[in-house]
Amino acid sequence: MKTHLAIDLGAGSGRVIAARHDGAKLAMEVVSRFDNVPVEFAGHLFWNLPQLLQDIRAGLRAAAAKYGRIASVGVDTWGVDYGLLDKSGRLLGLPYIYRDGRNTTVNTEAVFDLVGKRALYDATGIQFMDFNTIFQLHAERAEPASLLELADRLLFMPDLVNYALCGEKANEATIASTSGLVDLQTRDFSPSLLSGIGVPPSLFRTPVAPGTVLGAVRGLPGLEGVPLVAVGSHDTASAVAAVPADPATSWGYLSTGTWALLGVETEKPILTDDSYELNYTHEGAANGKIRFLRNCTGMWMIQELRRAWTEQDGGAKPSWDGLMHEAEAAEPFRSLLDPDYPQFAMPGRMPEKIVEFCRLTGQPIPETRGQFYRAAMEGVVMRYRQVWGDLARLTGRRRDVLHMIGGATRDAMHCQMTADALGASISCGPDEGAAMGNAIAQMVGLGDLRDFDDGRRLVRDSIQIAHWAPQNPAAWDEAYPRWLAAKQKAGL
Repeated sequence: MKTHLAIDLGAGSGRVIAARHDGAKLAMEVVSRFDNVPVEFAGHLFWNLPQLLQDIRAGLRAAAAKYGRIASVGVDTWGVDYGLLDKSGRLLGLPYIYRDGRNTTVNTEAVFDLVGKRALYDATGIQFMDFNTIFQLHAERAEPASLLELADRLLFMPDLVNYALCGEKANEATIASTSGLVDLQTRDFSPSLLSGIGVPPSLFRTPVAPGTVLGAVRGLPGLEGVPLVAVGSHDTASAVAAVPADPATSWGYLSTGTWALLGVETEKPILTDDSYELNYTHEGAANGKIRFLRNCTGMWMIQELRRAWTEQDGGAKPSWDGLMHEAEAAEPFRSLLDPDYPQFAMPGRMPEKIVEFCRLTGQPIPETRGQFYRAAMEGVVMRYRQVWGDLARLTGRRRDVLHMIGGATRDAMHCQMTADALGASISCGPDEGAAMGNAIAQMVGLGDLRDFDDGRRLVRDSIQIAHWAPQNPAAWDEAYPRWLAAKQKAGL
C-alpha cells in the first residue's frame, strides 16, 4: 500500500487528502479540512497564505502520523492568482484575490489597447476575464509604488505552496496556462506579451510538465525527503485528469465547484471567429493536451446564499440536504437567473442581488429559501445547456456522454437537472476529482503509472460511477427561450 498526499485548495476551503493505492485500486481518505478565509486590508482582498501554509503543514503532519511512510506530495489550487518574490526569496505582500475590486473592465480594456484584443486571444487562446493574471499584472504595474520594481520571480498559488514546502521556484504548466501570458504554440511565457504590458520576462521560467519531481519536502518531521511532485496544479486540470472516460466514447466534462468548467479535450486549438466571440478558452491539460472549455459560474451563487442565511441566523448554517429538499418542493422555472450577471460575481448580498435581477427582468421575486436555491441552480444549469450546445457547434461533434466530477455530483437534483437540460447521458464521479487527478500525476512522476491514460483506467477500477438519463427534457426546452429572454433584458 502506497500513500500519496494531495493538497487540494479551493477558493473557500482546503483539504489534505490521502490517496491510498494497493496496486489495483485508489482509495481517497480526507485527512484534514480547513477554511480558506480571505483578509481585507486597506480596501483590498488578499489570500491569507501564512494561515493556509500553517493548515497545510498541520494536515501533512497528521497524515504522516496516521499512515507512516508517505510516497509523495502534490498541490493543486484555483488559477490566475500569484505572489511576487524578491531576490532573497521573500514574499512581497499577500497575494491579491481574483475577486478584488482592482480587477475591472477598465483595466482589461487598457491591456487590449496595449497588445490588441484579438491578437491576445490568438496568441494565448485564453478566455477574457477581468481577473486573468495578465490584467492583474497591468493593475500592479499601474500602482504608484509597484511591487514589480522589487520582484525577482512570480509564482502562482500552487507554485508558492510548492516553494514553501521544498524550496524550488518553478512555474507549473497547467496553472501557467490560465494566466493569459502563455503562448499557445510554444507553451511558454510570451516575451512580447510581457513586454507589451511592461512586465519583465525574467520573472518567469519555462513551465514544468505535470509529473515532474520538483524536489523533496523539508522542515516537516516524518516527511523530510518525501518527493514533492508538480501535478496538474490547476485544480481543473487535475480534475479532468481523473475523468474515468472510456476512450472508445466521445465525451465532455463538467468539473463542478465554486466555478463550473464545461469542456472537451482537444489535440489542437480552435481559434475561430466563433470561439473568439463566444470567449472559449484553451487551458493546459495534465496529459499535455488542450482543455477547450468555458469557465462558468458554478455553486458560487448557492454558496453565497447559504453564507447570507447563516449570517442572518446568527451563525447557524442551514444544511445542504435541507436546502435541497426545500428547492425540490419549489415551483420550477419561476424565476430564471443568469449566473453571469456581473453583480453576482462579487461577495455579499446574494439574496438582494437576485431580487434586483428579477425586478430588472420583470420576473417573480423569490420569497422562500427553496425558491432562491432552485432559481440559482436552474440558472446555473441553463448556462450549462447553452455551453453544451456551443461546444457541439465549435468542435463539429456532439458528445456521447458528459462526465460530471467534483463535489456538486453529490447533489441529486443538480445531476438530474443537468441530464434534462442537456438531453444527454450523465456519468457522475469521482466527487474528489481534483485530489484523485493530483494523485495520478504523482504516481506518473514516480513511475507507478505509465501515463495519464493508465490513471483514468485506475479511476474506472476504483469508483462507482452514477449514471443519470434525461427524464423531463421537454420542460427545459420550454423554459430555455424564456431564460435567453431574461438574459437579454439584463443586457447580457
